[in-house]
Amino acid sequence: MARLGRGRPQPPIYAHPRLGQKHARQSLPAWQTGAEWPVLRIDIPDVRLLLPAWQTAAEWPPLDLRRHAYPHPVVWETESEWPDLQVSVPVRPGDLITGDFQIEWAGLVFGGPGNVYQIINGTLEGWDDMPELISGNAPRGARHGSWPGRDWLNERVVSVTVAISGPTDSEAFTLASRNLRRAMGISASGTESFLTIRTAGETLMVEAKPDGRIMPTQHYGQYFTPVQLRWRCSDPTRLDVRQQSVLVPVGGQRTCDNEGDMEACPLLRIRGPVENPVITNVTLGRVLRFDITVGDGDRLDIDTKRGTAVIGGQSKMDSLSTQSVPPEEWILAAGPNVVSFAADSGGTAGCEILFRSSYT
Repeated sequence: MARLGRGRPQPPIYAHPRLGQKHARQSLPAWQTGAEWPVLRIDIPDVRLLLPAWQTAAEWPPLDLRRHAYPHPVVWETESEWPDLQVSVPVRPGDLITGDFQIEWAGLVFGGPGNVYQIINGTLEGWDDMPELISGNAPRGARHGSWPGRDWLNERVVSVTVAISGPTDSEAFTLASRNLRRAMGISASGTESFLTIRTAGETLMVEAKPDGRIMPTQHYGQYFTPVQLRWRCSDPTRLDVRQQSVLVPVGGQRTCDNEGDMEACPLLRIRGPVENPVITNVTLGRVLRFDITVGDGDRLDIDTKRGTAVIGGQSKMDSLSTQSVPPEEWILAAGPNVVSFAADSGGTAGCEILFRSSYT
């Protein structure tokens, strides 16, 4: 007979933690996401824009996550940093000239109202003059005179006398004379720079280098110190400061108008893909042909003044066809020139002709 209040004892219950429910602490370190952009380069005739490689990055703070806990991430921010964009616009020859009868050289301007460098009237020589001729005539032997030949111009020598205005005991005079000596110094490399002169509304330039500077000290102490300057130009050709660009389509013709009075030496640019390009000056009957394949993305640059042809800096003169004139003989005569462009295949980008009108 069972007794009231008694029962059989129950075995103990052992509770095992369920898998996956162990207390754990997981720390996530700071991390970043990033995007990198490549270098961009934009070229147009007067501006070269170079954008360096840059990155955008987002940084996230460390997180501390625990079981049975509500994470409270701290406030964080993402930041994108962009590099400073530097646009270098080169100063073109003549940009500093503001009026007639001014000279621009090595960043200095001679002449003009209020300028520290004043041009003494009547002292500019060799600019509008024709340089000495190198005659190509050949003696006729037993007859009077000679056989006519091609004449050439000798070097051009330009000289002028400018005056540094202002008291010689001032800082302005010292700075002006120092800058003038620096501008008329000798180039260690022997390279030439552009000498630009505007007279009677016409602005022309020529490649030159200093050939003399006479700065007599006996005039120091005056408000007008004259200085004689002289430049020597290996190529006597004077060029228009405006560069013209004419794009000749493949299979077509365009007119290049050389407004000067002597031949111009253009720069020809042919972009690939193109095979065996041919550029013809129809007016003169001169053909320039290269037996070459210019790949997609490459460009054949033909400099008729220097007689060179390159792709990416590598000479391609060995590809000049035997049916072609030398590059230095492919010129634009004074006046209008009809130019055609052809190729065995490709050439849809055309042939770009860059030139300046040329003057004696």
